[in-house]
Amino acid sequence: MSNPSQVRNAFHQFEVGFEIIADLITPGTRVLDLGCGSGSLLEILRDKKDVEGCGVELDQEKVIRCVERGIRVMSLDLDQGLVGFPDLSYEYVVLSRTLQQLTNPERVVREMLRVGSKSIIAFPNYGHWRVGLVHLISGRTPTSHTYPDPWYNSPDIHRITINDFKDFVRTIGGRIEKEIYIKNNVRCSNLFLPNMRADWGCFQISTK
Repeated sequence: MSNPSQVRNAFHQFEVGFEIIADLITPGTRVLDLGCGSGSLLEILRDKKDVEGCGVELDQEKVIRCVERGIRVMSLDLDQGLVGFPDLSYEYVVLSRTLQQLTNPERVVREMLRVGSKSIIAFPNYGHWRVGLVHLISGRTPTSHTYPDPWYNSPDIHRITINDFKDFVRTIGGRIEKEIYIKNNVRCSNLFLPNMRADWGCFQISTK
């Protein structure tokens, strides 16, 4: 069972993450939000940035919430790819809090780079020094503010570090344009040793 304080902290980090993503997006552009949940980010972007947004979400209850908010949404399994979306049909494709839950993250990110001029990806950092220390001392899979659920009851199937992601982007031929970190619920554009100190990473990437 998740620690309530960890869950509250995680939700606050989500809100900070939404603010970071919103700041990266140019007003009046087209945005595709993958794994959009109940449409919170797209609602912010619509109301504050006048974007033309579309969400992709598999959970039907969340799809209904999107519709209630007036958010355009499609019910798709991201692991099946984005075949129905033309090349460069969006200025931005966003994947927030979802990368670590995908069965085939490489396929999805390659598709993001095909469909969008720029891709924004935010994920919790499993390389944080506290996570490593807990694992070293206890010998068990740690829980944390960013990973509040125990391994047997978690939607996260990949535990990703900042360094893992940077290597991954290079491997698929992508280019990191911007990188922002969240540490103790505060955004940091320049953070010393981010792989050890950041709770979350948010990257804007494109093709080379």
